[in-house]
Formats: sequence, structure tokens, C-alpha cells
Amino acid sequence: MRSVVFAGFDGEDNPARLLVERVSAPCQKVILPNDNALSAALMRDEIARSPLTAIMTGQKPSIRSKIAVERFARADCGILETAVDCGRVVRFFRENGYDAYKSSGAGNSYCNAVYAEVLKIFPRGLFLHIPLLKNISDFGELVKAFDKFIRQFDFEQE
Repeated sequence: MRSVVFAGFDGEDNPARLLVERVSAPCQKVILPNDNALSAALMRDEIARSPLTAIMTGQKPSIRSKIAVERFARADCGILETAVDCGRVVRFFRENGYDAYKSSGAGNSYCNAVYAEVLKIFPRGLFLHIPLLKNISDFGELVKAFDKFIRQFDFEQE
């Protein structure tokens, strides 16, 4: 059975790291260093194991209690788009009690950089932005939403 790689950026109060640590769904958990080259190398190593999909998370200060499903990453070679149906991802989260929306702004820093590097070699990568800790009304509900997503979303339908 092919696994899901679930990654989040490191940082003491980074909700992405906390989310990866607390999710109980079966997956390969990865904490990404706040370094573009090291994060990309770590994700390349994980993808070499032939996972079903690679889900990366980071924090987005401008959102509150919702998930931003990133459709694109910007790279030197242009715009890279995930092969995962972002509309289905949004619907899954909404149908399971957590607000989500499609976004086309993976940022200008670590999030975009690692997403672009992953999409260059693995189009089934997906980047999901979550709010800062102070902007998450119930972190336990967010963990439940991701647990359910990793366990039940049909990544093979893509």
C-alpha cells in the first residue's frame, strides 16, 4: 500500500509542525527545516519512496479558521499546477466541517519554494495553508479534519 507523506514546517509555535505531530492517521510524517534547499532535498527523498501523494502544510497569517488549498507554485520555469483536484479537496474539508477555499498564492518564501520543487518532480503534491495558532478557533477540530482527510480522501481518483 502506498503511503501519504505529510509535512509541515518546523518552529516552536508553528501550527504546521504541531499539526503534523498530532495527526494520528497513518502517514509518513516529515518536519521541514526552515531552509529552502534542505526542505526540498528532504521532500525529494520522501517522494523517491513512491508515495500516493505528498501533502505539505505551512502557516498563512491572513486567514482565520480555514484552510487555503494552493493550486499553484511559482518557479523559475513558470507556474506549476498540482495534479490534485483542488475543488474536490475544498469540498471534502467543507463536507467534513472545516472551511476551505482554493488559493493561487503559495507565498514568496519557504512554502512556495518547497511546493515548486515538489511539483517539478511529483505533480501529485499538494500544499495546504493553515492559519497562525492565534487564528485557529479550535486546533483539535483542525487535527480531526486533517486526520479524516488523510484517511478518507480518495487520492487515487486524481
